[in-house]
Amino acid sequence: MRLISVSLTIAAALLCASLPGCASGFIPAMPAPATYHEVRAGTKPVRLAVRETGKGKPILLLHGLGASSYTWRAITPQLAKTHRVIALDLKGFGDSEKPLDDAYSIADQAKLVRDYIVRNDLRDLTLVGHSFGGGVALAVALDEPERPNPRIERLVLINSLAYRQPVPFFFRVLRTPIIGALGLNLIPLEVQISQALAVAYYHDWKVNAETVTSYASPLQGEGGKHALLSTVQSLMNEDADAYAARYRSLKTRALLIWCDHDRIVPLSFGKRLARDLPNAEVEIIEECGHIPQEEQPAETWKAIQGFAVR
Repeated sequence: MRLISVSLTIAAALLCASLPGCASGFIPAMPAPATYHEVRAGTKPVRLAVRETGKGKPILLLHGLGASSYTWRAITPQLAKTHRVIALDLKGFGDSEKPLDDAYSIADQAKLVRDYIVRNDLRDLTLVGHSFGGGVALAVALDEPERPNPRIERLVLINSLAYRQPVPFFFRVLRTPIIGALGLNLIPLEVQISQALAVAYYHDWKVNAETVTSYASPLQGEGGKHALLSTVQSLMNEDADAYAARYRSLKTRALLIWCDHDRIVPLSFGKRLARDLPNAEVEIIEECGHIPQEEQPAETWKAIQGFAVR
């Protein structure tokens, strides 16, 4: 039993290392209060939590796997000086509804985001996605109907999922019946997150207890853990090659922001994506791991803002 417990601890720590937004050493800004918006991807509606601030042309922010709108706290105030900034909690994460169903794939999330954009009549939109949220943003942009005045004018992808990658050990553990659930229930989430920071961040000193708690809290309970496990399961089954085959057809202007020390989605994938997207440019941020909006926020918001005003 002791060996199993140690193995689960290591697997859980590695899992958290892959979660975009497990920690940060930056003092967070006071978040805007959440409002709730009903969206649909089928017959059953889902309530998503949304935090909005600022005025101007809209920027819509999509967080990564296991994170929430909290991950944008360090860059939102700066972006809001020139734009209307909308931070969305994806289905199953943050303060959004966490239904006990299996519709947690990139394609499922993209349908909900698309419905939100249409329902709120967002236009001249800069769509920003980080990691898993980058995969969602790509799917939304790919499925936008061709028309003279598209809603999405600019696409920003931050250390984004885009291609089939080797399956990490912790994903295989989460897929394993019983053991996957044990890994999330046996060990406190705060412990799992804390143990993973050195892997997730280039500078492992950029962490504080408040941030660890803020990321762990939404994952507590049956709904949060179900959403996480279901999302990981969907990533194993999603046809990444089918998305990749369509990248060359995407005409939307794109900015790729990538960290030079990303061990979750390495820079080589960012360079490959830059070659496949016909209208893309790359901004490489030094001395950061997988989450530049938290580890190097000044460089991140400057890159986004400079691109969004062009």
